Amino acid sequence: MGRSIAGQESFYRLPTLRSALEIGRCPASLVPVANVFVTHAHLDHAAGIASYASQRTLQGLENGRAFLPQEAHEGFLRILEIHAALEGVERYSCALRGVAPGDRIPLRHDLVVEVFPGSHRVPSVGYLFSERRHKLKPELAGLGGPELARLRERGDEVAVTTDTPLLAYPGDCDAGIFDAAPRILGARILLIECTFLRPGEEDRARRYRHIHLSDIAARAKDFRNEAIVLTHFSAKYSREEIEERVGSLPDDVRGRISILI
Repeated sequence: MGRSIAGQESFYRLPTLRSALEIGRCPASLVPVANVFVTHAHLDHAAGIASYASQRTLQGLENGRAFLPQEAHEGFLRILEIHAALEGVERYSCALRGVAPGDRIPLRHDLVVEVFPGSHRVPSVGYLFSERRHKLKPELAGLGGPELARLRERGDEVAVTTDTPLLAYPGDCDAGIFDAAPRILGARILLIECTFLRPGEEDRARRYRHIHLSDIAARAKDFRNEAIVLTHFSAKYSREEIEERVGSLPDDVRGRISILI
């Protein structure tokens, strides 16, 4: 659930993952969400961080966390300090966490978020949500509980861990993201921007480091995702034009695409 219009506001709530991607201006629906993952510091994606921290404090909600690129961390800490002082609040009940590619953030015993590099004109990161499963090692199949307990007490690993990529979100990006973070092409769901659609806008897309619909068409055979959600369209396009132009994509990919405006 969410809203995304390029240059205006972007946020997505993921109820089953108990998280949000981006925070926009912080709509009321995001205040109860304990984990917010922000990809970069542009205000259409991150303006609501102070409001999020303030509202959680006002409502007595503890342990809120907003993750954002390490390069933007200090700047947003200063913003929160200024707002807390203006509001006469000793501290907000929200922690800001700077992250970098390669970081892994456990959300539950069966859910982990991996940070991957972005590809935008300001420092940015993307997020990959994966389901984590622990399976008994095949060679230990048939052992009873007491035997397994003894192995654990001895410090032996009795299980193997596997991660299944559920959702990949690179935030604002250009076509370079497909080489910078190729794993996004194998996630079950890929939520990815497509700011520009019309022929003749390719140079503009490259200049501002955004995806053009032709970039999706060029990679049609590479997407292994079960579903691809295109979002972050320019405000100049009507829904009808978006649907028409997205409908012209190659057969390899068109049937798996949805749009989110």
